[in-house]
Amino acid sequence: MVAALHVKARLIPWDDRAFVAAFERSHAEVVTSGCCPEGPAAATRVQAMLRAGGYAKAWIRVERTVDEALEHVAHWTVIRDGI
Repeated sequence: MVAALHVKARLIPWDDRAFVAAFERSHAEVVTSGCCPEGPAAATRVQAMLRAGGYAKAWIRVERTVDEALEHVAHWTVIRDGI
């Protein structure tokens, strides 16, 4: 059994409601699909979904320490307009 990944996401810009909603939908779909339970693969999938959904420059940076990996926690910076 694979433990669920907990993501703490920082969205840039955080006040673009449509972008935030698109991220939340994409992340929820990846979580419930079981396609990629590990952090980096999940981030890659969410990024691809955001890009396919109209945010062509969306970019996700994953930051994860060893302790966070063991605890199944990841910090993502999700940027709407790329780096």
